[in-house]
Amino acid sequence: MEWKTGGIISQSPGNLSGFGANHHLRQSLVCLNMPILQQPEAYISNVAALFDESGKIVNEGTVQFLQSFTDAFVDLIKKYKG
Repeated sequence: MEWKTGGIISQSPGNLSGFGANHHLRQSLVCLNMPILQQPEAYISNVAALFDESGKIVNEGTVQFLQSFTDAFVDLIKKYKG
């Protein structure tokens, strides 16, 4: 796993959105020399309210945030792909 890039998104049905698990995983991956996307951090709360019955994201702000996360992650991959 050394030098494989990673991005962490945590989610939960409640308000805390997996904050503790997200940070624990970040700390654990340091031991594997995995560069992890630092910004933006991704915590998605009340996840059930973000999707319609077909699984499509209905909240435009969430769509935009996930796109910015993906764009930043692609940039991180390019940096380490070299």
